[in-house]
Amino acid sequence: MKKRRWPWIVGITAVVAAVVGGFVFSGLNQVTEYETYEVKPTEVVKTVSANGQLAESQLLAYGPSEEPVLVSANGSSALPAQFGLSLEIEEIQVKAGDEVKADDVLFSYLNQMGQSIEVVAISDGLVRSIDTAAGLRTSGSVLTVGSAQPIVSVFVSEYDADLVTLGQKATIELDAINAVFEGEVVRIGQVAQSVSGIKQYEVLVDVTAIPEGARFGMSATAVIEVQKKSDVLAVPMSSLVGDVPEVEVLIVDAEGKQTVEIVEVKLGLAGDSLVEITSGLESGDQVITGVSGTIPAPVNFGPPPGARNSG
Repeated sequence: MKKRRWPWIVGITAVVAAVVGGFVFSGLNQVTEYETYEVKPTEVVKTVSANGQLAESQLLAYGPSEEPVLVSANGSSALPAQFGLSLEIEEIQVKAGDEVKADDVLFSYLNQMGQSIEVVAISDGLVRSIDTAAGLRTSGSVLTVGSAQPIVSVFVSEYDADLVTLGQKATIELDAINAVFEGEVVRIGQVAQSVSGIKQYEVLVDVTAIPEGARFGMSATAVIEVQKKSDVLAVPMSSLVGDVPEVEVLIVDAEGKQTVEIVEVKLGLAGDSLVEITSGLESGDQVITGVSGTIPAPVNFGPPPGARNSG
């Protein structure tokens, strides 16, 4: 007698269908987990980053003459100094690294009449180099004296130069010694220089003190605060959607039901990570920034063209 197997097949099929149906039903009832940002009064800051070096404000070369020559300023490459006639250096009274005060005697030389002439420092500083020796003749530098006054020289892109103004605050970082300190913009170059093929303008940042271990010539990065607004409503730049500035707002009712509303907004100051919202949102709104840790397709999160230049 033949065994009837079809009841078993029907039973297994029913079980599989029930399991699959359960998963589908569970998926349909699963609440989407949104990543959100709560809108509240905050601070929007726009900065400009620039690279350069920690330098001293001037380097003077002293030679067989009563007046020194400025051979380097604010970290610029030192230029050769010439003082005219080649004269004999009689005696050098300082050595590299010495601290000198204005009117201290640095060295003496013999003029054309064989008379001993003393050369004195015109300002305080540190002896940076001794470039010759007593008994030798030279028409160039005998020694150099640095101002020891710190200045940070950085170069700002031509696209950001119009944002930088005198008096703006800057945070300076020296990567070599992992040090951070503060400064203030005191000079902005008016003539572009080509740095790595890009037109840039030199910006000088004054600092009152430098951290322990810092040395002139170290690479420096200055982050200049060019614009700031406090106590304004703002959202992350990544939350903006669409060609017209819009955001998606998550609304949850008393029963926990979620709805998503698209709201058109007006933008103010665009900062480094946040953008000011001047209308369209209220404090406490939950702006959607993503879904379950990923950006949902086909929504294109990010600022619309020109948003970063608003305000």
